[in-house]
This record gives sequence, C-alpha cells and structure tokens, in this order.
Amino acid sequence: MKGEMNLENKLRGSYDKARIPREELPEEVKRLYQAIAWHLEGADVLSNLDIDCIEMTAYAIYRMRQARESLDQEGLLIQQGEKLVKNPAANIEKDYQKIFWQGCIQLGLSPVSRAKLSK
Repeated sequence: MKGEMNLENKLRGSYDKARIPREELPEEVKRLYQAIAWHLEGADVLSNLDIDCIEMTAYAIYRMRQARESLDQEGLLIQQGEKLVKNPAANIEKDYQKIFWQGCIQLGLSPVSRAKLSK
C-alpha cells in the first residue's frame, strides 16, 4: 500500500504551478480557475499536468455563462429577417456544457468521477 502511494505521488509530479492561473486569462476565468484548483488541492489530486484541463474547464464555465446571458437577454428565439430562429447562443451553451462535463470527469469534479477516484 505504501509503495502504491509513493508511485502515485511520483507519477502525479509537482503541483506548485497548478494553483495559480496564468496572468493573461480574463479575470472571471482566473476566479473560476482558482476555485477549481482550490477544491482539487483539498482532494490531494492536483498536478501541474492538470493546468490545461483546469483552464479548459474554467473557460467552459465562462463561455456557458456568456451564452446564458445572451439567452436571458435575447430569448431562445430571435428575429432573423422575417423569421424567428433559434438563438445561436443555445448551441454555444450546449457545446460548452459538453466541454465542461468532460473537464469535470477528467478532474474528478462530478460525483461519479469522485467515486471512481476513491476506489
């Protein structure tokens, strides 16, 4: 058991850089990144190898929120010429939801993925 933990820690590597978002990220993405990293740090699974995945997940949340704001302001249907058409923001939100859920699975942020990590 002890040997397994040492091997797991060795494979995980350092996590010192994973706690801090890149400076060039938008402020809201930085806040989301920090929240995700904080939760992962408590689970003791965070690694510098996770930086891109955390960033991708934070961006997905950010973009989903932007799409939702558009949907809230403009509605699900918008006028295009003489027709009512589906607001493109609905598809954008759906696309980023898929990216978000994939990030959750990879990072252990969903109940199912946390259960798998605990085995």
